[in-house]
Amino acid sequence: MVAGWVVWVAAALPQQTSRTVADVYVPGATAAWIFEQGGVAVGHGWWDYAGRVPDVEPAIHRFTGGWKLKLNNALGAAELCASGEVLVDDGGHPRQIRLCGEAAGTATALDATFAGGFASGSSVVGSQTKPFRIAVAPDARMLINNWIGLVELATKLTLPASGPTVAIPLFHPESGTTLAYEIKTLGTFEVKRGEAMVSGRKYRDSLGEVLRLMPDGELFEVEVAAQGFRMRRTDEPIERFTLEPPRRVVHQFEREEITIDRGGWSIAGEVTKKSGLEGALPAVFFVSGSGLQDRNGMSGGIELGTHELLDHLTEAEFLVLRVDDRGVGKSGGPLEGLTLGNLVDDARAGVEFLLARPDVDPKRVFVIGHSEGGVTAPILACELPLRGIVLMAAPGRSMFAILQDQKRSGLAAAGVPQPMIDSELEVHAKFLELVTGTGEIDPAEVRADYRPALKDRAWLRSHAEHDPIAQIASVKQSVLIAQGAKDVQVSADRDTPPLVAALRAAGNADVTLALFPDLDHLFKRTLSDPPSTADYLKARPVDAEFLSKLTAWLQSH
Repeated sequence: MVAGWVVWVAAALPQQTSRTVADVYVPGATAAWIFEQGGVAVGHGWWDYAGRVPDVEPAIHRFTGGWKLKLNNALGAAELCASGEVLVDDGGHPRQIRLCGEAAGTATALDATFAGGFASGSSVVGSQTKPFRIAVAPDARMLINNWIGLVELATKLTLPASGPTVAIPLFHPESGTTLAYEIKTLGTFEVKRGEAMVSGRKYRDSLGEVLRLMPDGELFEVEVAAQGFRMRRTDEPIERFTLEPPRRVVHQFEREEITIDRGGWSIAGEVTKKSGLEGALPAVFFVSGSGLQDRNGMSGGIELGTHELLDHLTEAEFLVLRVDDRGVGKSGGPLEGLTLGNLVDDARAGVEFLLARPDVDPKRVFVIGHSEGGVTAPILACELPLRGIVLMAAPGRSMFAILQDQKRSGLAAAGVPQPMIDSELEVHAKFLELVTGTGEIDPAEVRADYRPALKDRAWLRSHAEHDPIAQIASVKQSVLIAQGAKDVQVSADRDTPPLVAALRAAGNADVTLALFPDLDHLFKRTLSDPPSTADYLKARPVDAEFLSKLTAWLQSH
């Protein structure tokens, strides 16, 4: 129940009794659970019964609830939370849900109505809203990850106090499949409630979870032994909160879904332009950084903010092309053996697509490259008739040097002593030399924590063979170099100056440097001191000053 923002719908148990919500809940009843990982509190959840919805027949009952959970991952601690309301009928079957959440800094929402055998509504993740209409059995019940109160609702109404294994078909709306879910009686347990010892019953489900229930179906505990995780009922006060729905900015854009043929597969994307504009417009194509990203800048659950930048430029009357990277969203394409050259080919196809459009002025086409995209943009500028390029946090050194810096800063941020940092950097350097070389590599001879990077060998080798300074020196078009001083991935001191110097030494007279003292790699204001990639998990807007200066530069050119 811990992982994901997933909605499940469970069919009513065969042993369902005639109990109703009003039989087992009193208006104003509250419940709370502490979430523990390895015996340490990492969050909590709650479930409150507000009573019947007035003046509605047949009866509809309103519950409110939510949860908060703090997890640790490679970027640091991430907080996930949600709140909302659930409306059910007398039998506990869902009729409406309105939920808001935040996962790793990304706002989420789920809004659905259950009627006529269907669940209809929309889900929101960051900037993306997806409508849905899914068939649901009329007697279905609903479970949502981490919403432990919904588990209790089902157990209070339907779970038998004893008996054989109970099969509960679970409907998964995202895949449209029904899962075979079972609960098996394990026996009894005792727990102290107040001054008395109370006996309850234990159950094991087919997901490996153990449920402990009081005689009236009250859910005392859910234990996920494989993860060392449990949700334990508490009488202690816990924080209840209400999240607001994600802010939905409605832009008056013309949106055109497009595909770009790549020979056997295609890149999918979208062209946006402000409504009412006519004629050939100045155009912008955005080239993303490393890692798989969709057209709006969602990457591994992190919202990078790309959609904010591109929406801003659309409002400024540029025609904007945004695409899903190959293998992401609606784009196809192979990922195995991917190289820098492959990514440049994809980006070239995007620019050529713009140049061929009748609503684009071919003399006013710009490429914005972020991070690794800042390596690609100069290559395209040397090949195609671009008006100018924008380099956002672009590398000005070899990938080898940048990866070494990132390794160093990551170890330092983790509090590793300097002698150990020096030793690990030697190991890291030897691995990079090995993986970017031409010889055969036996994975068994590579340290276990470095083996996953072997799948990216072609990509690493292609970057090792590319000289970003020699490339930028050949660019004749206008160039804006934007860099955040608190970027911990690309250095304002070590990457940006060589790029500027190379352009000016080559005689390029139209080079603009825009340095932003408080911005990080995503051109968002840092929240940590010292700056950290953990900030990527926190909801922050792209900086308004950066957007203003970027737009002004593009308009002036």
